Amino acid sequence: MKNEGKKLKTAFFILCLLVLQDVLLSAPCWLQYKTSRYAQEEFGSWGMNYHRFSDKPNDVKFPKFDGYAQHFAKWQHSMENGQFRWVAFDQSKKNGLCDILYIDSNGDGNLDDEKPYQGIPDDRYRMYFGPVPVYFQGEDGPITYHLTFMYYSSGRDSIYWSAITGCWYEGDIVIDGKKNRIALCDHNSNGTFSDKSEHFDSDRVYLKSGNQWKEYYVGNYVEIEDKLYNLSVAKDGAFFELRSAEGVVYGTVKMADNINTFSAGGVNGFYERKPKDGLVKLPEGTYEIYRWQIERKDGKGKNWTLAGSGFDKFSFTVSKDTVADLDIGEPVFSRITHSQSKDNTHNLNQELRGKLNERISLTVAGNRPEAPSVLIRSRTGEYDRTFKLEYG
Repeated sequence: MKNEGKKLKTAFFILCLLVLQDVLLSAPCWLQYKTSRYAQEEFGSWGMNYHRFSDKPNDVKFPKFDGYAQHFAKWQHSMENGQFRWVAFDQSKKNGLCDILYIDSNGDGNLDDEKPYQGIPDDRYRMYFGPVPVYFQGEDGPITYHLTFMYYSSGRDSIYWSAITGCWYEGDIVIDGKKNRIALCDHNSNGTFSDKSEHFDSDRVYLKSGNQWKEYYVGNYVEIEDKLYNLSVAKDGAFFELRSAEGVVYGTVKMADNINTFSAGGVNGFYERKPKDGLVKLPEGTYEIYRWQIERKDGKGKNWTLAGSGFDKFSFTVSKDTVADLDIGEPVFSRITHSQSKDNTHNLNQELRGKLNERISLTVAGNRPEAPSVLIRSRTGEYDRTFKLEYG
């Protein structure tokens, strides 16, 4: 009876731990707001989208500009029914970049009541501003959001602007009994933190392992250490919920059996798989291919890697009833294009493309192999020369 009692107590203790874990995961996890001009460097470069400037609007009140030139832009956000905010760049010196910025921080449609922000030069072509605050009206009250702006000019016809988030939310969460540092980032810089995307433009979740952040995509699910969770993120980023995914239906994806690594994503999140006999499992839904990779050794034991990425929005559907058969992998195709400059110089460019027109990269021991050569021979054979191509 004593042994039976110990077994019951042990089983009850384990059950309590499991219930407690589920409660910890399902309860909202509140995070702290952080801001920095170097937000993207904290988690790795996100890249910038460069935009052309807009015409000066007639229905906007502006401050008295003291500069020699002004440029105007619309920052599109997803808060408050997807309105936009006007931004003005002012050039205070006769020769130089725009170095003063105004933004409609309160959303009243005007700039005459806004403070000026002084730019910080990065190089002869770029000026950075911020992070500068903008304010939204949320369901529970005012919301503050920070942006970093970049002004770029390398000539009269090469003038652009870019905006990238200057803030994120960060805090602690317990997953499988371990405390993890977590961060939510507005990857597409539109003011919200909960965007799911079919085209890899979703917002991001980061978990810290040691001193490194590991990236996850915001989606219906997130896969952490081979375990699948339901993910729910507040639009303003203040909190999120993580719950063990139950009753998820999977389908099969088939590809060439020599593919070593395959990754795909969509509104269901992002998944990286090691195919077995050319097969992987994904939750039912629509996906786009992110990358495939084949690894092989040559006769000297060197590791060669062939990888495809940059697909042109090719999507496929995963269902429990039908196998999704993907025609990816070998063979790949070499393409040579020719152009002629004004000084009569002939330029040749060689690139590799996959069967779905994806970009192909080829490496040996982690580096690019020797650049290929091109043989040009006339029909009569009078002209017969080999040219060595160069990277870059």
